[in-house]
Amino acid sequence: MDTVLHCDCGFEARGEREEELVAEIRRHAWSAHGMALSDEEALLLAFRAELDDTAAPTMAPRQATTPTYEERKR
Repeated sequence: MDTVLHCDCGFEARGEREEELVAEIRRHAWSAHGMALSDEEALLLAFRAELDDTAAPTMAPRQATTPTYEERKR
């Protein structure tokens, strides 16, 4: 199964294996954005994107549990 990473510029990096995805991310980061990423940095981006994709639908904004400064002044 392909893993896909979406860049803010619209590019999609795809890879069936981790090595393919990392190589694609590194290639794009350098050619499009002038960023020289290590394998570890590219992999971290892929993991973060995967977490964002799986966590986004279930996350809800947290309610503040302590009053703000303005609320305490009242």
